[in-house]
Amino acid sequence: MSADLISGGTLVASLVVALFFFRYWRQTRDRLFLMFAAGFLTFAVSRLILALLDEGAEGRVFVYLLRLLAFALILAAIIDKNRAQAPHALGGSLNGNSSQADGAQRHSPAKR
Repeated sequence: MSADLISGGTLVASLVVALFFFRYWRQTRDRLFLMFAAGFLTFAVSRLILALLDEGAEGRVFVYLLRLLAFALILAAIIDKNRAQAPHALGGSLNGNSSQADGAQRHSPAKR
């Protein structure tokens, strides 16, 4: 009985988190939020399938592939977001200064 309650709680929590991320995606159209929503929705679906299958069903093992997919979606979202904001893509160096500003400082006459 206790395991069913916990399983239902994680199902509902995953759905709520997925809905929050979906709402954030609708407001910002940021792909990170959409991929997070898909990941948590996948968690919820895997919990639902586990709840509906018998304890001894052999198909329960394949449900864990859904969890792997959910983790992969979340990891891909994080990687995608970080690659989109790489310093070289924004024209800056690793310390946040742009290369054009560095060149301008080197070639400007010193103030006396």
